Amino acid sequence: MEHIENIMPGLAGRLAMLAGECAQHGAAEILARAGAAWHCPRCLEAQLLAERTTGWMAERAVALLSGATIPAKYVDQQFVASTPEQKEARRTVRMFRDFILKEQAWASLVMIGTTGTGKTLLACEMAQSLIKNASRSVRYITATGMIGEIQASYGREGKSEEGEILRFVQYDVLILDEIDAIRATGNAALLLTEIVNRRYNENKPMIAISNQPFADLARFVGDRVYSRLHENAFVAAFNWADARRGGIQQSADVHHLADAWRA
Repeated sequence: MEHIENIMPGLAGRLAMLAGECAQHGAAEILARAGAAWHCPRCLEAQLLAERTTGWMAERAVALLSGATIPAKYVDQQFVASTPEQKEARRTVRMFRDFILKEQAWASLVMIGTTGTGKTLLACEMAQSLIKNASRSVRYITATGMIGEIQASYGREGKSEEGEILRFVQYDVLILDEIDAIRATGNAALLLTEIVNRRYNENKPMIAISNQPFADLARFVGDRVYSRLHENAFVAAFNWADARRGGIQQSADVHHLADAWRA
C-alpha cells in the first residue's frame, strides 16, 4: 500500500488492491475501496461500453426519427399480418431488411397494391425499426413531395438543385411513396431519374410504393428508373381489399416495433 500513499496521500487507508478471477477473462487485480467486492475490470469495461452505445443509439434514434418525416398516423404502429398473403408481404419486407443490413449494395423494395392495403404502414414500420435498432438514416416522402422540395430551391439564396438532390441521395434508405404519381411537369421525370440513378451508383437502397402493377411501372417512372428497380428487387404484392372501404382491417393498437422485427 506504500505506493498508494505516495501517489494519493491520505487514501491508503481507504483503498486496497483486490485480486480475483473471472471465468471469462481470467485473473486480475483492481484498486478499490477497502471492503468493496472484487470485480472483473474487463467485464466492467464491456458493460460501460454497452451502456454508452445504448445511450448513443437512443439519442441518435431521436434525431433520425425527427428527420425521417414519417407521418404521425404511422408512428409506433404495426402492420398486422393475419392472412397468408399478408404474411408473405411481411416476409418479403423482412428479407429486404435483412439484405440491406448485411450487404453494402443497391436493392429495391417495390410495394405494389391498391390504396388502403397497408403498404405505407408496413414501410414506415420497417423504417422505424431500421432507425431504432440499426441507426440507419431513413427518409419517407411521396415522389411528388420530393420533386416539389427540389424545385422549391430554384431562385432561393443558399439553395441549389444539386444540394437538394444530394440531400435525398445521402439517406441510408429512401422511401418514395406514390412513385407512379409524379406530375409530368417541368423536369420532374429527370429529377426522379437522377436521384434513383445516383442512389443506385452509391449502393443506397430504396423503397418504391405504387398503386400500379410492377410490370406497368415503366409507363410512370421511365425506363431507366424501371430498369434499376429490377436489380436486387424484392417485390411485395398487397393483393387484398382496401381496409378503408370494408376490406381486412388492420389493428389500430400500438405495438412494440423492436420486438416485431427481432429475428
